[in-house]
Amino acid sequence: MFEFQIPYKKNYFHAYGINYELNQPAIYFSHANGFNGLAYKTLLNKISTNQKIISYDLRGHGKSTVPAEPEKLKSWRRYSDDLINILEKNNGPSILIGHSLGGTTSLLVAFERPELVSKIILIDPVLLPLTYWLGTKAIQSIGLIEKIHPMVRGALIRKKTWTSKEEAFKYFSGKKLFSKIIPEAINDYIDGGIKKVDKNLFELNCDPKWEAANFKLTSGGTWFNLKKSDISTKVILTPDSFVCSKSSQKKLRRSMSKIEFVTLENTTHMLPLEDIDGVGNEILSFL
Repeated sequence: MFEFQIPYKKNYFHAYGINYELNQPAIYFSHANGFNGLAYKTLLNKISTNQKIISYDLRGHGKSTVPAEPEKLKSWRRYSDDLINILEKNNGPSILIGHSLGGTTSLLVAFERPELVSKIILIDPVLLPLTYWLGTKAIQSIGLIEKIHPMVRGALIRKKTWTSKEEAFKYFSGKKLFSKIIPEAINDYIDGGIKKVDKNLFELNCDPKWEAANFKLTSGGTWFNLKKSDISTKVILTPDSFVCSKSSQKKLRRSMSKIEFVTLENTTHMLPLEDIDGVGNEILSFL
């Protein structure tokens, strides 16, 4: 993978490219909340056979410099608007792949600007029930979300500095979220997700307050943006997915005429960094 920048006003989205010289529409990969484009390097290398791939750092993540002020983040449509801005510079429709928040981002783009999209692949996209979204908004309205919501609270108290990349690797390897993630992906996550700020000090690129702001919003508002779509879509899920439940899958089926679902056993929400072969093969078969 090589690194480059996608201009955005006076700033840029940091991106990673594979087979960038190929004269064809690119696959655009959008990552999960709190992660970065480089973390998925092993997976993207697997699917890169004759494919032009761009994996970019979302706003507020990785090495992107686009403004990310937590108090101004009002909707996950901020991310789909960003991706639309990137795609509009292309000559033809692109394939979108996204994990978690990135999956929701890709889906929103497909609904809002279908002419920019040829296919979408959603890896355990966050499509929580409307009732969950409403409950989160209610907790937020009374000022308790930072105390009650476990994901928000966890993000805000997240450790964000280490004395070396080796120390960071040991730290993340011991976390439950990373327990099944392959070591190569953890190293890539660290390379793309922390920066050296002093001789013996490394710091997270993604501000924990920005990560928490995303968790506060969830994705319930997505249901207000559902439209009829004939874009070919594949959804790759973990067993008994919490973020994309059976009810959410039914809603998607009603809107999308060309959609298929597949479940990969023995995986968690972090499946694209755990089961590289399984997820990669499902992507390749769809492409």
